[in-house]
Amino acid sequence: MSRTIEFAKDMLILHLSGIVSAAALKRRVEIPYSKISRVSVEDHKVSMFQFRVGTSIADIREGRFLIGNRWCFISYENHNDVVSLELDEHEFAKVIFQIDNPLEIRAQIQEQLNKIATC
Repeated sequence: MSRTIEFAKDMLILHLSGIVSAAALKRRVEIPYSKISRVSVEDHKVSMFQFRVGTSIADIREGRFLIGNRWCFISYENHNDVVSLELDEHEFAKVIFQIDNPLEIRAQIQEQLNKIATC
C-alpha cells in the first residue's frame, strides 16, 4: 500500500509514496503523540467540492482540505473504515487516512497513547 505508519518514540509518522504522495502533494505527516486527542475508525466522506490543496476525484481524496475554519489532511481512495485522528494544537485539526487493518492500527496508536499517558 502507498501509505504506511511509523511508530517513532515521540510521534506517529504517516508515510505516503507513489502516486498517493504526488496527489497529496506531501510525502509524510508527522504527528506527535501528545497532540492526538482521539483516534477512531469511521466512514468519513468529504465533498469533492470542499476547498483543498491536493486531489479530489470520484471517491479519492488526497491532500489538505479546509473543513470549517481548520485544515485537515486526508488520504483515501475509499471513505469507508478510515483511521481518523483528532489533533490539538497541530497544523491539522484532523488526519484521516486509509490503511490496511485499520482496527489494528487504531489499537497500536491507542497503545502508544497509553504509554505516553503513564509516563
